[in-house]
Amino acid sequence: MDIDQAIVQCSKGAYYETVWFPLVSFTAIRLGNRRFQKCPVHQRWELARMVPEEEWTDEVVAEAAKHHDSNIA
Repeated sequence: MDIDQAIVQCSKGAYYETVWFPLVSFTAIRLGNRRFQKCPVHQRWELARMVPEEEWTDEVVAEAAKHHDSNIA
């Protein structure tokens, strides 16, 4: 995963990779430490949170690597 990529989890529980710059969002609506953005798994707008590295398991990383949102956050 690139340094500017983060693993996020949507409100329905899916994991995916996205670009997550602090204080900057071009394709999402920021809501505190969460964002309302289109989930590439469900193809709908959902609330997403960045998954802290201490929560990364091999399964989470593998699942997130299967799905990417757009290249601009």
